[in-house]
Amino acid sequence: MILLGAKQVANKPAGLAHLFSTSARAADAAHKVVVVGGGTAGLTVSHQLLNSGKFQQDDIAVVNPSKWHDYQPGWTLVGGGLTQRESLRRSESSLVNPKIKLYEDKVATFAPEQNQVATESGEKLTYDQLVVAPGFEIQFDTIPGLKEAVMDPQSKVSSIYSYDTVDKVYGKIKNLNQGHAIFTQPASPIKCAGAPQKILWLALDTWTKAGSFKPHDPSSPIQVDFATGLPTMFSVPKYSEVLNKLREERGVGGLFKHNLVAIEDQGNTAVFAVPDGEPVRMSFDFLHATPTMSTPAFVKNSVLANEAGFVNVDPATLQQVQYKNVWSIGDASSLPTSKTAAAITGQAPVLAHNLLQATEGKAPDAQYDGYTSCPLLTEYGKVLLAEFKYGAIPQETFAKFGFDQAKPQRAFYYLKKDFFPWVYYNSMVKGTWQGPKGFKFGARAYSTSAPGRPRAFSTSARSLRNTPARRPRDPLDQGDVARFPLNTGETFIARTPPTAPSSRATVVGAEELFARAQPASDAELAALPPQLRKHHRQARNASNVLSAEQIAEMQKLRAQDPFVNTAGALAKRFGCSPTFVSIVAPAPKEVRNARNAETQLKRATWGMNKRIAHEERRERRALW
Repeated sequence: MILLGAKQVANKPAGLAHLFSTSARAADAAHKVVVVGGGTAGLTVSHQLLNSGKFQQDDIAVVNPSKWHDYQPGWTLVGGGLTQRESLRRSESSLVNPKIKLYEDKVATFAPEQNQVATESGEKLTYDQLVVAPGFEIQFDTIPGLKEAVMDPQSKVSSIYSYDTVDKVYGKIKNLNQGHAIFTQPASPIKCAGAPQKILWLALDTWTKAGSFKPHDPSSPIQVDFATGLPTMFSVPKYSEVLNKLREERGVGGLFKHNLVAIEDQGNTAVFAVPDGEPVRMSFDFLHATPTMSTPAFVKNSVLANEAGFVNVDPATLQQVQYKNVWSIGDASSLPTSKTAAAITGQAPVLAHNLLQATEGKAPDAQYDGYTSCPLLTEYGKVLLAEFKYGAIPQETFAKFGFDQAKPQRAFYYLKKDFFPWVYYNSMVKGTWQGPKGFKFGARAYSTSAPGRPRAFSTSARSLRNTPARRPRDPLDQGDVARFPLNTGETFIARTPPTAPSSRATVVGAEELFARAQPASDAELAALPPQLRKHHRQARNASNVLSAEQIAEMQKLRAQDPFVNTAGALAKRFGCSPTFVSIVAPAPKEVRNARNAETQLKRATWGMNKRIAHEERRERRALW
C-alpha cells in the first residue's frame, strides 16, 4: 500500500525538491500518502490515517492488484469444517473508503529518490509519504512437486494457505480412516506461525472422536507426525512448552528441524532436509503442507529492502532506515516478530501517529513494542491465546483478570471463531479496532497522551490518574428519603412510596372496581396512579399487532444479516419492541457468541473507576 503525506523530498536539497515536485506532479498522479498493498496492514493504516481528519479526498491512495480481500486467519476455520471460505471473502473495492483512491494495479518499481512509485500499467504515482505493506506471496512452486499435488483435488496433499485449496482440506481429513498423516511447517518466516499446528490439532480431534486415532497405541489406524523446520513447537518458550506437552500427551510424533523440500513418487512421498545427513523420505496417506512464503519481487529487488528481502525499517518507529518518508508494517517489513493480523493492531497506530508527526515536521515519538498474538486452536472448543512482544516475552491481555492464557480456554475459542472474523471486517480494516486497546473512533484515536503511546481506554489505577473516583447514584438514595445509620456502619434508607396513597389501593376497592360492568369515569381514572412507563422508547411506540407476513419478513431480514438487522433496528422498522423481535426472530448462535465475546473483550479495557462502579451496581441488584 502507498501512503502520501509529508512535504519533504528525501535526501534532496529544499530547492531541488521544490523543482522536482512542480515538474513531476504536472504529469503524474500525486497523493500525500501512497499505501502499497490492500491487505490487512494496508487497509488498516490507510483508514486510520483517513480517520485522523488530516486528509481530504484522494490525498491517500492504495495500490492493490487483487479484486478480492480474504480474512486469511479464518482459513483455519474453513480447514476445520467450522465455516465456509466464501463467508470470509469481500471485494476489495467495498472495503476502501470512497475518499481513498484505489488503484487496482501492481507495483513495478520504487523510486524513493524521486518520491515515486511506478505500476505495471505504466502509471507513476508521486507521494509525500510512502507506506509499503504488500504482504507475503505464497510460493507453492518453490518446493518441487508441491504445486501439482496440492492443486490436484484427488491427491493426498492439502493446504489451508490458499483460497483455491482451503475448502478441500476438511473433506480429506474426514475421509482418512487409516494411514500415515504428516503436517509440515517450514523454517522460513510464514503468515501466522501457529496455523500449521491449528489444523493439526483440529484434524487430530476429528480422528480421535471418530475412533481412527488412538494416542500411544501402535495399533491405531492413523499415525500422526508434525514435521517442522524449527527446533521447537513455538517461538515463545512459555507456549512452546505447553504445546510440546500436548503433542507428547496426544501421541503426535515430533520431527524437529525437518524441512519439506520436495514431493515425490506421484504425490506419495515427502522429502525432508535435515541439518546433518541425507534427506529423509517418508511415505504418507495424508499431508498438510505449509508452503514457503516471500516478499514480492518489487520489494525484494528494491533499495528499500535489506539482505533478506524485507523492507528495512526501524523496529520501534517503523520508519525506513534510509528514506525518512518511507514506512512499512506487516509481513513485508523487517520487524522481528510473528507475521499475524494481530500484530497489525499494534503496528498500525504507531505508524499512523509517526507518519502524522512527520507531516508536521516532528520526529516520530511513538514506539512499537513488538506485540503480536496467535489464537492457537488446540481442539474444537479450546484455544490457547498466545500474546507476546519483542524478545518472545509474553504480553497477555487477560492475565490481569486471572486467566492463564497458556491454558486452552473455551472463552478464547469464541473470540477466534466468532468475534475476530466479525470485528475484522466491521471495524479493523476500517481503522477503528486496535486489538487489546479496544475500539478507536475519530481523530482522537491517533493523538497521544504520552510520548510513544497512542491513547487507549484507561486501565490505570485512580491514584495514578489523580482524578476523584466516580460513583453511580444509588436509586434508593434519591428524593424524599430518611437515613438511619446502623451500628454496623451501614445506612438504612427508608423511602416514601412513589405515588400518593389511593382509595383503590386496597383489595376491597379493587374488587369493587372490577365488579362494575362499565368503564371508570374520567374523574376516577384521573385519581388512579400513573401507568408504569415503558422504559424503551421503541416499546412505547410499538403497535399492537404484526401480521404473519410482517413477522416472516422480519425473520428473513434477521437471517440475511443479523449484525445489521439488530433487534433494535427491526423494532424501529416494524413498530414493535426489541424483546418481541428477539422472541420471533432470535439472532443465530454464532452472532450471540460473537457479541458475548465482544462484551468480554470490551470489559477487559475498562478502567478502575468503571470496574468499581460495575461491581457496586451488581451488589445492589443482589440486595434488591
